[in-house]
Amino acid sequence: MPRFVIAVAVLFCVLSLSAQEPKPAASGHYLFAWTGDLDKKGNDFLAVIDADPASASYGSLVTTLATDQPTVRIHHTEYTMPASGMLFANDHDIGRTFIFDLRDPLHPKTVTSFTDQAGYMHPHSFVRLPNGHVLATFQHAHHAMGNGMGASGGLVEMDDAGKVIRSASNADPAFPDALLMSYGLVVLPEIDRVLSTNSSMHEEDI
Repeated sequence: MPRFVIAVAVLFCVLSLSAQEPKPAASGHYLFAWTGDLDKKGNDFLAVIDADPASASYGSLVTTLATDQPTVRIHHTEYTMPASGMLFANDHDIGRTFIFDLRDPLHPKTVTSFTDQAGYMHPHSFVRLPNGHVLATFQHAHHAMGNGMGASGGLVEMDDAGKVIRSASNADPAFPDALLMSYGLVVLPEIDRVLSTNSSMHEEDI
C-alpha cells in the first residue's frame, strides 16, 4: 500500500505495518502527526492516530512521543514515508531535526536529533535519494554569517542516523549579495541531478 505524507496545519504520515515485524495488536493503518504546543509552553511531540476505517478506535489518539524540545516552529517532515521507517522532522526556527523510528507504530522511538551539519544551519526540507539517504536543504552557512545568519545555504546528504555523507554550498560567486537560501528540492535520478529552490523563511528577507 502506498505511504504518503499530507501537509495541512500539521504534517501527517500514513504507514501500513511492515510484514517483517508482525505484531497482531498493532495491525492496521496509522497517522503520524508532527506537532507542538500552539501557546509555546510545551514541547514538540509526535502523535499516533488510528487511521484504519475498519477499526473500532478509528480516528482516536493511540499514543504520543514527546521530545525535549520546547515548541518554536514545528515545520517539515519528509513528504513520503521512507521504506526504512526512519522519519526526519524539524522545528525550523530552533534549527533542530529529530529522527524517529516508526517501524512499530504503537511504540515510536526517537533515534537521535541534530542541529547544524557540515557547517550549515537551519535545515528546511528533506527528500530521499535512490540510495536511501536523506538530502536536506539548509538555509544558512556559518562561513557566510556576518550580522545575523548567512545569506547562503547548501545541501547535505545524510544517512538514517544523521551521519553526514557529503555536502555542497549553493552560494554563487557571481551573485555575492543574493539571498540563496535553500528551500525545497526534487531529485531527478534519470539525469543525475537535484533541483533546489531558494527562499528565505524570514519575511523581511523576501
